[in-house]
Amino acid sequence: MSKKIVLQTNNLNKNFSDFCSVNNLSISVKEKEIYGFLGPNGAGKSTTMKMILGLLKPSKGNIQLFNKDLKKNKQEVLKDIGALIEEPSYYSNLIGLENLQIMQRLLQLPEKNITEALRIVRLTAHQNKLAKNYSLGMKQRLGIALAIIKFPKLLILDEPTNGLDPAGIQEIRELIKSFPKEYGMTVFISSHLLSEVEQMATTVGIINQGKLLFQGDLSELEEKPKIEFHTNQNTIAIDLLDQNGFRLYDKQSNKIQLINNEKEQIANAVNLLVENKVRIYQVKPVRKSLEKIFLEMTSGKEGEL
Repeated sequence: MSKKIVLQTNNLNKNFSDFCSVNNLSISVKEKEIYGFLGPNGAGKSTTMKMILGLLKPSKGNIQLFNKDLKKNKQEVLKDIGALIEEPSYYSNLIGLENLQIMQRLLQLPEKNITEALRIVRLTAHQNKLAKNYSLGMKQRLGIALAIIKFPKLLILDEPTNGLDPAGIQEIRELIKSFPKEYGMTVFISSHLLSEVEQMATTVGIINQGKLLFQGDLSELEEKPKIEFHTNQNTIAIDLLDQNGFRLYDKQSNKIQLINNEKEQIANAVNLLVENKVRIYQVKPVRKSLEKIFLEMTSGKEGEL
């Protein structure tokens, strides 16, 4: 049974006076998944999120939330969305509990939501502390508590681990990963760090200069491994393999890399080199890291970085 679509944008555009921030963006986010919205700083991530939340008006295209048009059903759909965009908003001279109480009263929510939100983000022990005296990680957790206090169907988080130390990043990451399974939330999270998204997201969308470059599982980006040979006579080995019909990757680099990684091809290549007195030191699979593939996609460059 296929999952419901919670969020969908169709040919979404946002033009400012001197540039196009979002360019024909079409993304699809399914129920109870963590969707990683990935791209370098300035790629158009925050602008897209603000349009999804109705904070910015699209220049063109439309947004569907819970199968309803945002423009026609703004109030109805936004009540089921929680968000933390750019940085947490709170009253620094109030304690954490008071910040949540303000939100609870504005939204006319049960008081138990405050207790539960504090428990989830692990701020119960610090609820009576002034927000201005919170550490950076605690401020982020307070921001997330404010975003989840109504237990939304869709949670939108913009760079939630920005500026945190490794322990804080780990803490926020594990918290986010718990939301779909334990609370039934769909999470749409932006980041410029592949390593962060890779450890949380079930689906990713990669954006650069406002355009969607890729959408799907990160494993789909991984290229087929090449088989690399290390020998005592690479130049001779390359000529032998080339003359005998083996497909090689970048023969000019003096690296011996077979494009075809089938077992029979590898065995035949080994036999050929051994028969011609070429000593083989090592045979191993090599592939570009996901980080390198991502950097190449978003820099618009191919090859070595």
